[in-house]
Amino acid sequence: MKKILITLPFLLIPVFYFLSSFKNKPGITELTEKIISMMEIYVDEIPEEKVFVHLDKSLYASGDNIWFSVYLTAGSPDIPSPLSKVVYVDLLDNEGNLIQQKTIKIENGHGFGDFRLDGFTKEGDYRIKAYSYWLRGFGDEAVFETDIQILDPYNMKFQPTVTIEKEEIGNLVKYSAKITALDNTLSALAGKELSFQVANREQQLKSGIIQLDAQGKSELSFEIPSEKMNLPTALSLVLEENEEYEISRKFLLPFPMTALDVQFLPEGGDLISGFNNKVAVRAIFPDGSPAKVTGKIKNDSEEISFQTNSSGLAAFNITPQSREKIEVQLETETGKMNLHLPEVKDQGINLAVNSSQGNLVNILIQSKAFQNISPSSEALMVVHARGRIGHMQVINLQQGVSGARINKSQLAPGINQITIFEPEGTPLAERMVFIPFESELKLKLEANAVNTKPREKNTWTLTMEGENFEGGIYSAAIVDANESPFQSSSSINSYLKLESELRGKIHNPKKLLGENKDDEGIDLIMLTHGWKRFDWEKVLEGNFENQNFIEQGINITGSVSPSSGRRGLSGGMLNVFSKGKSEDFISVEFNESGKFIIDELDFQDTTLLTISANDKRHKEYVKLELDPPLAKYAQWEGFRTIIQDFQISETARKFLESADKRFRAQAAFGEIQDITIDEFVIQADKYEPTEEEINRMYGKGDASLKPEEIGGFEGYRDIWELLQGRIPGVRIIPDLMGNPTIRIRGVGSIQAGGDPLILLDNVPVDVSFASSISPRDLASVEVFKDAASLAIFGAGGGSGAIALYTKRAAGIGETGEGVFNLRFPGYSVASEYYMPKYGQEKSAAPDYRSTLYWNPKLEWTGNTAKLEFFNNDIVQSYKVVVQGMDKFGRLSYMEKDL
Repeated sequence: MKKILITLPFLLIPVFYFLSSFKNKPGITELTEKIISMMEIYVDEIPEEKVFVHLDKSLYASGDNIWFSVYLTAGSPDIPSPLSKVVYVDLLDNEGNLIQQKTIKIENGHGFGDFRLDGFTKEGDYRIKAYSYWLRGFGDEAVFETDIQILDPYNMKFQPTVTIEKEEIGNLVKYSAKITALDNTLSALAGKELSFQVANREQQLKSGIIQLDAQGKSELSFEIPSEKMNLPTALSLVLEENEEYEISRKFLLPFPMTALDVQFLPEGGDLISGFNNKVAVRAIFPDGSPAKVTGKIKNDSEEISFQTNSSGLAAFNITPQSREKIEVQLETETGKMNLHLPEVKDQGINLAVNSSQGNLVNILIQSKAFQNISPSSEALMVVHARGRIGHMQVINLQQGVSGARINKSQLAPGINQITIFEPEGTPLAERMVFIPFESELKLKLEANAVNTKPREKNTWTLTMEGENFEGGIYSAAIVDANESPFQSSSSINSYLKLESELRGKIHNPKKLLGENKDDEGIDLIMLTHGWKRFDWEKVLEGNFENQNFIEQGINITGSVSPSSGRRGLSGGMLNVFSKGKSEDFISVEFNESGKFIIDELDFQDTTLLTISANDKRHKEYVKLELDPPLAKYAQWEGFRTIIQDFQISETARKFLESADKRFRAQAAFGEIQDITIDEFVIQADKYEPTEEEINRMYGKGDASLKPEEIGGFEGYRDIWELLQGRIPGVRIIPDLMGNPTIRIRGVGSIQAGGDPLILLDNVPVDVSFASSISPRDLASVEVFKDAASLAIFGAGGGSGAIALYTKRAAGIGETGEGVFNLRFPGYSVASEYYMPKYGQEKSAAPDYRSTLYWNPKLEWTGNTAKLEFFNNDIVQSYKVVVQGMDKFGRLSYMEKDL
């Protein structure tokens, strides 16, 4: 492991304890020293990073751009990360396949980019993951992720609504579904046949065919064993248009009561007889959604009742007098059930924490028969935030009771963990407490004049209210509120301070923080959700490490090997010349193994590198082999599919109608990215003067394309993504590993259907080799598919041929002994959000944008920033979201409807 020794001012550990308490107590003293030592290593050598991604919205249509802003923090409390300079943002489909990946350059803890969705993006549920290479070394649970939906306006021709009722009969659950299906004109799909299936992520449970009547209606009933309903399960309805195309809609089945998980969680961990114990309740279904539950408990002559809140959480106090099992009677909207509280113990620690009173955290510790656990009756209390110790204190429980009052200013903002240890280091009781931000910076939007007229301008002012604001990184999105049915339930505050720290799903986390902060709701979260990544056993054993390294730029790793002979290498030097926006020359050494790393490179897009290698023994007679980029993969391991309910609300319908109009307008006015047209062949004898320099050994193809005629061609990840859907008769199914599937229709051979011949500057290459060509360097593409034009290629052209010509014939490969030209992917080039300026320009094209304003990095003058944008043709109201952090890591979030 390569250890990272970094000392940051925010990671200094203030320790408060009573030194006199340590005299003559070697157990406590040794434990204290060990915890301090291990925490220093944890904080200094493997500082944690977190990523948060702000999306412009969470519902998209095929053909849209997904705009995003990336925030990277480190340490406790979180500050803009000075560590990693690279963050990977991945777009995955519902099977965990990587659709697109962006390599984002991070400066001062921030970066930005976008995903471009072509017009043929498959409708469905997608997931965005984001991480630095260092962050991912802490495990997949540290990776940021959020779900989005991508809908296809074309599929509006199938709009079903389903009402599902359930009845629990013994060990069976009977479901009855009433179905009504409409088309895109809201007319009934009369007489249509639908196939259906009932399935969860593991297996299919039911399937069949149903027939819609003249009103587009049908009914369906089926039974499922209740034990098979412990996973989210959906009824899928499928309308088949033809053999090659079908439209599918999913509807979640309500869970039976047997699937309900009700947890009783005593404060501190144990129920101790004779003490007043606070017990938290968490009632959730298998998908993490909250359940409304009421409960009653009879404890001797006392009757206790509780009811869960909208997050499925509650708490009550109980004083059990004996170790007898305590029964809880539960009632939900669909039935009743009886459970028992956890075991009541006759010895142990009872922990009670109150942080609701001013600037103090009050901690009461009571014990019973503690001498059996600690003969000295002493314990150690530690309060920390991800390794940053805010308070340590020896607790003497000889009299059975002790406590502490801690000033909140000693503790890091956010989640702090309180742990009580016995002298040997075993945790006896734990409790988390949330410390509010000491000095919040609040965003205020001044929008006195809100103009909703088509194509009119709005100019609003954003003000940062708070002390010592010296600028920061903030992103802003303004969307058409009438087309924004779904919004993220997270904010930068809720994710970095709550969600990234805790296990389990938190219901509507962003509503817990901000102007209407729910202190009671936050405390219930602290009582019911465990810490995500902190394990005391591993910490005290020193069993924590990160196998990954911190990327300070683009890294290239590989190996040098002899080109001939049996004798091994003796080590040597690599000279690297990078020709990007700037020209850099780097020298690195390799040893007898031939392994090397070229690190901290800074270039965008796919850049030409010239590498010369010279070994002391073999001189320049060597071969070069590169490792794949760090984050290159085809499918995310352990991916769990998303099962979401399809509900076409009026707002969603408006969004899709506008998306369809937007797509058609772009096609009509020449701004469309991909257009499906019938196959045709263009032949011409005249060469354009600018193309005379290209040496077309095999002549012009049956279809031609010039990348420079495509707007924004530089922003595509590789040439196959650029060519997808643009050449009639050529079907390209991309693959992030650089091995797309390519088929050419209409080729004049019985062998058609295989991979076409790929030529790079007249030289045959494989598909993955051609993938390394940057769209910026591509001058022309020729496609050969007619029998006559393919004859020149012989048998090799049986499945068609694609000739790629680079500017100045910029090929790849060995240019001489020990000298290699190669192309390597650098930072992704972010597209520029286009916003029309109707005050200065006129456009006949209809404007149906749903994102009216996107700025990943606001510019501040003092404590104010301007939001200026022009309306689309249909806007009536706005949703504004601004979020980010200042240079000290203080977080701000604002959401406003206008």
